[in-house]
Amino acid sequence: MPQEPKSSSSGDSFKEEFLKHYLSVGIGALGKKDIDALVMHLLDKYGYDGTPLHKYPNQEVSALLRAPAAKIKQLRYEAGLKYGGRVEDQAKARLLMALSHAVLEIESKKICLIIEDALAKNWLQGQLKNNGLIFDYSFNTEIIKVEPKGLFSVLGQFFDAGHTEAFRLAFEKIAKDKKDDELRAAFIKIAKDFAIESAKKAGGAVLASFGLLSS
Repeated sequence: MPQEPKSSSSGDSFKEEFLKHYLSVGIGALGKKDIDALVMHLLDKYGYDGTPLHKYPNQEVSALLRAPAAKIKQLRYEAGLKYGGRVEDQAKARLLMALSHAVLEIESKKICLIIEDALAKNWLQGQLKNNGLIFDYSFNTEIIKVEPKGLFSVLGQFFDAGHTEAFRLAFEKIAKDKKDDELRAAFIKIAKDFAIESAKKAGGAVLASFGLLSS
């Protein structure tokens, strides 16, 4: 769990970026809600002690910042919308990060993605709906279960088509050849490899956001 504030080399960057946004609309013009979202954005990016808070789930950050987890989740959502750059780039990076930690439900063959970030989750749900695909929340709204065919369809629209097709074929091969624990382990590997390589191929803001999330 993150520790209490310490002096760090990230302090100057935190201060400079805060002042850039705060003064961009004139001193005193930024409302409290926007300031809170900005501070959340900077804490996720720089952290208290040089360790970005984006590494920690809402519950842990809630305890550190002494605020309800629901409020942290909302602040992170607003921070992403207002200060995180293009929503699609952020969502793509977070989708790849979720995929790099995805697991396979053996019996149903559904791919389980843990997406705590509301911005990325809303974006992915929208893409699945646009393609007429069904997702399942199960008992946890942060866990999205989706049929492989549907996920591959969405991935192919936003990432390198050839790379996505290779991922699909690799998945079909391991699903046919491997059982239970071997299948779980093989899926984790190919999903993580796909996420890392897709971020590299996407480049730009997607790669930068993915790098920040995985650092």
